[in-house]
Parts: sequence; structure tokens; C-alpha cells
Amino acid sequence: MTDTEPNPPSEETYEKPAALHFDRTNPRAPDRQFADEDAVIKHLAKWFDVGELVLAIAHSGWYDYEPLIVLAPGNVVLEGNRRLAALRILADPELGKVLNVPVPEEVGPKARPDRVRILRVESRSAARAFIGFKHVNGAFKWDAMAKAKFAADWYSEEADIEAIARQLGDTHNTVVRLVNGWNVLQQSQRAGFDMDLRSPGRFSLSHLYTALARPTVRGYLGLETAPSAEALRHDPVPESHAPQLLQFMSWLYGQNDEPKIVRSQNPDLNRLVKVLGDSAATAMLEATRDLSKAFGETESKSVLFGQALMKATEQAEEASRLVGHYDGKKDLLRAGDNLRKTAVGLQGAMEAATQERSGDAD
Repeated sequence: MTDTEPNPPSEETYEKPAALHFDRTNPRAPDRQFADEDAVIKHLAKWFDVGELVLAIAHSGWYDYEPLIVLAPGNVVLEGNRRLAALRILADPELGKVLNVPVPEEVGPKARPDRVRILRVESRSAARAFIGFKHVNGAFKWDAMAKAKFAADWYSEEADIEAIARQLGDTHNTVVRLVNGWNVLQQSQRAGFDMDLRSPGRFSLSHLYTALARPTVRGYLGLETAPSAEALRHDPVPESHAPQLLQFMSWLYGQNDEPKIVRSQNPDLNRLVKVLGDSAATAMLEATRDLSKAFGETESKSVLFGQALMKATEQAEEASRLVGHYDGKKDLLRAGDNLRKTAVGLQGAMEAATQERSGDAD
């Protein structure tokens, strides 16, 4: 154990695996509340490589390298649900078939222990520092969603965000971002955002907590009075801004038949942040859901003109290079004549603008 690692709870004992229960609010699945233990083990088997652990234990035996952390009231396993799932499957190969987790026919004599070492705690908070150190920044890291739920639950009981950050071995700003992302996500779900109706693909909580640190986003959501370095509490977005919250979540993740418009932080999220700082661009985005057009509203029109002109010049030069392959079609001849007229008119307008500006300078 390192000097910075917190001391685990000390009430160590042994218990039968069959007497232990899965945690139905498992941090490994922060976006789910499981109805029963069957739902927990199905989720673990599908998403957390329980099959690999089953094979390892079957061939090498149960290695009691670390106790399971168990909540005393109810024998709920707070830390070690994946290991408990593997032991349950090894004890009942028929369960493995149901879960599509194969159990080898030859299982070592030490693969099905009668008892396993546990540490009993009286509350979730009693085990929180140890579990957080291991999973948030330790060797068995959770993903952003799991980290965020863990930190937010902790923050709901302990107001000192700096103390939480120290015990997690993380920075103040990182923990604040995780807490803020989780709390706003939960509020959006209560307001009507449905995780099951979002656009397909991986859910990136980082899009949300990164955006919440930007002043333009906080202003759009009615959070402009709260500094970005401050952790947000339960339901931080004012009720008056609930429509904006749902709209914003839809832009980030999609909803129903409206696909997400943010596919990456660079450039999409950065563009959205800039759009929300311009009222005209924001109105266009709300009306059209076209991030490119809305972002164009934020750029200098002179810059856009220059870009368009250079692009048109490049395409005209490419057409000139290929003119030897012109097959004599009259519609293309008319298109060329229209291009000539457009170019002449454009040149005349640019010269007039140049003369006007020269006159103003005089």
C-alpha cells in the first residue's frame, strides 16, 4: 500500500458466496437502477468480461488477493461484484449457459471456494475513500460515467470538494467537472431526456462536463452566475431553462428522430460553444439544427467572402485545366457564360467597394 492510499475498513471476516448479494446501484453501471440481482449479473456478464474471469478462476483457482467489501445491512457487495458474478456462474454452470458464459468441463478444486474473504462496513460512505482510490485513479479504473456518479454521490454527503479530490487522488477541477456533468445529466433525465432514445454509439459524458465549463453554455442554461470551478448541486439548471436544457442535451446526444449534432469535441463541440455566445447564431441553430450554418453566423462575413472567393477561384482554375475535355454540350456552354457574367459582376462590385473605401480614407 502506498503512502497516499487510504486505509480500507478493518472488519475482516469470511462469508459464503451464496450469502452475498449484488449491488443493484453498482457504480460500474451508473446510468442504471437494476430491478433485481438477475438483472445485475446479466449486465456484468454482457459488458464486463465475466467470462474471462470465470476461465481464469476455473483453471487457476480462486485467488483471495483482495477482500470483497460488503455492506453489513443486507450483505450487499459494494466492491467485487464482478468476482461474485464469476463465482456464482462457476457454482452453477446452468446459469452460465443462460448468460452465454461457458464454464469449462474441467474445473480446478480451488475454483469453487466455500467462503471468501470480505470486509464488512456499516455504510457506503465508510468504504468510499478506499473504493474511489482504487477505481477512479487506481489500477482498475472506471469510465467517466462511473467516476462521475461516485464523486457526485460522495459530494451529496460531503460538502468539501477539495477533500474528496484529495482522497480520490485527483485534481479539484477534474472532480468538479465530473460532479457537474453527472448532476446536469440526472436533471435532464428528470426533465424528459431519455438515454434510450439518444443517437447510437458510445455515450460521451466528457462532452457534457467539458461544455459546462464554458461561459456561453452556462449562460444558455441559466448558470451564468455560478463560476465554472464551483461544483453544482442537485438540479442546478433553473426550471425556467428546462427547454434549453433538453435542447442542449439533444444537440449533444440526439433524441428520438433528431440525431446528435456533436460528434467530436473538435471541431463540433467547440463550434457549438461559440454558437451559444451569439444570439443570432443560437436562434438559427434552434430553428434549423444545422451546426455548420449556425457557426457561419459567428464568423466575420469578410472572412467568409474571402474563403468563398478563393474556393470559387480554385474550382474555376480546375475547370480551365480540364477544358480540353469539353464535349461541346450546350448546357455546359451556357453554364460557362453564366460564370463569366457572375465573375464580371463580382469584379465590378469589388472595384466599386475598393473605390468607396479609398474615398472614405481621403
